[in-house]
Amino acid sequence: MMHAMSTVRAPARSDRAAALVEAELRQVEARLAERMESPIGPIPRVGAHLLDACGKRLRPLLAVLAARATGVSPEMGVAVGCAAELIHTATLYHDDVVDDGRVRRGRPAARMVFGNGIVVLVGDFCLARALETVALTGSLPVVQSLAATVTEMAEGEVAQLERAGNPDASVEEYFRVIDRKTASLLAWCARVGGLVGPALDGPLSCYGRALGQAFQIADDLLDCAVDEATAGKSVGHDIQEGKLTLPVLLACEADASLRQRVRALVGERGVSPDEARELLREVRAAGGVERARARAQQLAESAVDALETVPLSPYREALRDLAFMSADRKS
Repeated sequence: MMHAMSTVRAPARSDRAAALVEAELRQVEARLAERMESPIGPIPRVGAHLLDACGKRLRPLLAVLAARATGVSPEMGVAVGCAAELIHTATLYHDDVVDDGRVRRGRPAARMVFGNGIVVLVGDFCLARALETVALTGSLPVVQSLAATVTEMAEGEVAQLERAGNPDASVEEYFRVIDRKTASLLAWCARVGGLVGPALDGPLSCYGRALGQAFQIADDLLDCAVDEATAGKSVGHDIQEGKLTLPVLLACEADASLRQRVRALVGERGVSPDEARELLREVRAAGGVERARARAQQLAESAVDALETVPLSPYREALRDLAFMSADRKS
């Protein structure tokens, strides 16, 4: 379980944070199981494939910690966290279909087991259940803020597809995409759906967006891993699909000849697996991975700075830990 502690080494930051809100996280798990119930047999089976795959539950953890840190009702933190996890699950199902992903969380992607069609539709079911979850709170601001967040996420996904195959993509464009597609949902969790109050809404939004950007950079670094066992997901797919992530973009800034090779290879036809492996070796050699990792650490520090206005408590310290954990993902 996510909050289980090692008997050999000191607990990880995520374990320490989870221990503070263990009761709420148990409620999230129970709520997720209930939300995925359906008389249509494949829906619970497909949902369980990913929800039971030992994900870190970062979004629920953020929501319940932020609720505790700001005096928001723990029940609202649970509802926001549950809705966010369902939305995140839906995006993973859809992403694997769009990106032809084969591995997710160290096991075959759901589309490899159940097929593309049913996985897309179960993703839609997850989205519907997420919306129902926030609607049942009776809080119109939470419903409105979630609608705005999901809209922003969809815009980010479309923008990412639009820029795929563009060999002249820029670092600025990259950040605009990840701010929408990843950071917006984490910011929504950090704001507990907008319930933290006017004085803390801005700082926690900044915190969540910086943490989310760091998290996405760390995820993109996993795509540069040497093998799928290390990453726990398909590797090299981004560049095969013509998606130039931060490690690649920063490597190209450092090595003009690499930029020329990327420009020559990336385009409408895509990049072959062998070409992708060679390009990623060059990205690592040019320092792209180290530069991107440093940028993720800088964003984690910015996230921590944004917490200064939140009252000091163990929950705030746990939010601080999560920022650094997000920038230093191993899987």
